[in-house]
Amino acid sequence: MVEKGQQMKSMLLIMIVTMMAGVACAKPLISAPDQKDGETTIAAAPIVFFRNTISRADGHRCPMTPSCSSYALTAVERHGAFMGWIMAFDRLMRCGRDELKLSPPIMTRQGIRYRDTVENNDFWWHDIR
Repeated sequence: MVEKGQQMKSMLLIMIVTMMAGVACAKPLISAPDQKDGETTIAAAPIVFFRNTISRADGHRCPMTPSCSSYALTAVERHGAFMGWIMAFDRLMRCGRDELKLSPPIMTRQGIRYRDTVENNDFWWHDIR
């Protein structure tokens, strides 16, 4: 069962992302290699804001490893703003639900967490390019 605090944190992240989506989507979906860094920086801004302010106040409660914010940053860096955010939303919808039954548990400093990396969810992206 997902804690109410985890649900609130996820909803707050979704609200921040929704507000910033206009900025992230304003960039072209397919950019030149030299423009990708700017696109990634803009798309990652809400995630960095969440990690530096909201998550620090709330504490580390994510049952997954890497955390949802780390997963989102990696997805945006690897796949760009549009596909990175789709993967981040997908992760937020799965976090703490069926994924706990499907992913292998591992021991971390915070206790038992469930491994779900971007690499485990890249398979569909490579098929549609």
